[in-house]
Amino acid sequence: MAVRSRQWPLYHKLSEIFNSYKQQVNLSVLTELCEKEGKHVVYERDEYLLRQGDVERHISLVKSGYCRYMCLKSDGDEAIVGFAMVDEFVTDFNNGIRRLPSMVSLVASVRTEVLQLPIGYALEKLAELVPDFLYKASDALFRMCYTRLLELYVLSPAERYSRFVELYPDMAFAIKVKELASYLQISPQHLLRIKKSLEGKMK
Repeated sequence: MAVRSRQWPLYHKLSEIFNSYKQQVNLSVLTELCEKEGKHVVYERDEYLLRQGDVERHISLVKSGYCRYMCLKSDGDEAIVGFAMVDEFVTDFNNGIRRLPSMVSLVASVRTEVLQLPIGYALEKLAELVPDFLYKASDALFRMCYTRLLELYVLSPAERYSRFVELYPDMAFAIKVKELASYLQISPQHLLRIKKSLEGKMK
């Protein structure tokens, strides 16, 4: 009979894969392009950068605030599927490059400043400067999404919350409880209990 090994180390392995998006893709060229040529745009709280069903037209670099990736559930409530923080890009990349309708909405959760480029122009420039960017970016996004799917099955809500705090130690406490709870697929009350429990262990 095989002896089952302790599974906790898998948490750390998943963490490494989760971080692979920034590790696998050299984003410095795109960042420099946005900072040099991007249009400064301000979105007020709950203003849409992109609506579900529309075709993505931009790549935006977040300079302040944060955005949420959101889908509508059958009852009309929001399902938060991701966030874009400061110095991260917010765009529906995979559908945008294929000119397909977006399956998510991109919404400013607070007053958010971005540097914005037309997605077609940005991709043309990247093709010149970094010929394999599109392949590497698509591969990294797939790995990130696949890892998040695995985390739903492997990690408890408390572990996923700890993972989020590890990735975004400053923003984790600035994000609205309702939004973060939706992302973790738990109730706001459950999230508050997790936070209280973790805070108690740290004392």
